[in-house]
Amino acid sequence: AEEEEATPPPAQTGPFIDLFGEVLLSLEMVDETHAQVHQHYTNEVLSGKKVVGLYFSADWCGPCRQFTPDLVNFYDKMNARRGKKDEFEIIWVSRCRDVDSFGQYFTHMKWLALPPQEAMGQRGQYLGEKFKVKSIPTLVLLDEIGNVI
Repeated sequence: AEEEEATPPPAQTGPFIDLFGEVLLSLEMVDETHAQVHQHYTNEVLSGKKVVGLYFSADWCGPCRQFTPDLVNFYDKMNARRGKKDEFEIIWVSRCRDVDSFGQYFTHMKWLALPPQEAMGQRGQYLGEKFKVKSIPTLVLLDEIGNVI
């Protein structure tokens, strides 16, 4: 059998790459108890989005756990509006303490996430400082070029 050559990832540049890096994750529930994580190129998955929310949140935070279902409803409403369908995206910046907690909590969300190692590492730190996140949950809204709205 012939080896298929792996296509190199597209060269991505722009404000969202500077902020979030080249890959974002989504989570798909395969059935009641199993989920599959998918990787997406940042620029592809944010293409056409007019508003991008950064959601700083963690599973161990009570107010976060209360707010997340409300945000899910808001996300659905925003993306169902006539003429504005799918113009709104959220990227979760996890403040969970480990990857297992990240995976569990991600199942409650419908949007994208920074990879957990990025969110819990320097990039998450940088985003928290850049957007002056003092406590969680925090939702920061950005326009299509990454400026705070």
